[in-house]
Amino acid sequence: MDQQTFTKLLELIQQGEKMVPEGGHEFSGYNAKMQSQYLMWRKSCLDSIAKIGVPANALREKITKDENGAYFYQNSAQLILDTVKLALPLAESEVKKSAPVAAKPAPVPQKPEPVPQRPTPQPPPAAARPEPPKPVAAPITATAAPVAAAAPSSSSKQVLVLSSSASELQNQLTNLLKEMGIEGIMFQRGTAADAIVGFLEQYPTVKYAYYLYNPDDINSAMFELGYLIGKVGSNRVCCIHHQNDAPPKGIPGITYKEIVVKLEEISFSLIKDLKAAGYTVTF
Repeated sequence: MDQQTFTKLLELIQQGEKMVPEGGHEFSGYNAKMQSQYLMWRKSCLDSIAKIGVPANALREKITKDENGAYFYQNSAQLILDTVKLALPLAESEVKKSAPVAAKPAPVPQKPEPVPQRPTPQPPPAAARPEPPKPVAAPITATAAPVAAAAPSSSSKQVLVLSSSASELQNQLTNLLKEMGIEGIMFQRGTAADAIVGFLEQYPTVKYAYYLYNPDDINSAMFELGYLIGKVGSNRVCCIHHQNDAPPKGIPGITYKEIVVKLEEISFSLIKDLKAAGYTVTF
C-alpha cells in the first residue's frame, strides 16, 4: 500500500466531519438532497479501506452490512466516519511495512585457497566400455483441451431506460445507475411510435425497465408501457414522471414514481425496488 491511500483516508475523514451533521434522522427521513454526494463519499471510503488489504477486511464488512448504509442518515454516515478513523492506523502500519529497506553492503569476496590438482582418469579400453542404455520412449497420454469458462451474463447488471428524447431527468437517472454499478441502456423513441419493438428485441434477457414520461408521450404511453410489461415482466417497469405531468394509469404491473424537482427525491425507493427485483447494488 502506498502513501496516497493514507493521505486519501485523511481527506475522507475531513469530508465526513462536515457531512455527518447534514444527514437525516431515521424518524424524519434521510437527506435526499445530498444523497448522491453521500454515496460518492461512501464509495470512496470503501475503496480506500479495501486498498489496505486483509487487515482491514473486517472494517470494510462493517460498512457494507449496515442495512441503511446506502441512504444518507446521520447514523449511517457516523458509522462510516468512525470506521475510516479505525482504518487510519492500519493504513499507517501498512505504509511502514511497504517502505523500502536500506540495502546491506555486499560482503568482501574471500580469496579462494588453491585446490590441489588431481590426476586426470584415463578411459578404459574400448572393449571394456559398457554399452550405454537405450533410451525408452515416454508413454504418450492424451490430454483434454482446456474448456473456456462461460462468460457471465451482463443482463444482471443492465436495465432499460426509455424516453421520447434526451432530458435532464435521463442524465440524472443514468448517473445514479452508474453509481450503483448498473448499466442503463438508453432508448429515445423520437417520432417513430413503434421503434420500441425493434429495440427490445435486441435485449431479450434484460428484466427491468424505466419509462421516463412527459406530456408529449400521451399517444404512445399506453402501447409502450403495455409492451414493456410483456417483455420484462409484471412489477418490473417503473414509470417516472414530474408531479404536474401525470401519465395514463390503470395498467397493472406498472410502478409509478412522482418527483417534484429532481430524481434524488425518489432515489431511496429506486434502490429498494432494484434490490427486490434481484439486482446487486455495489455501493
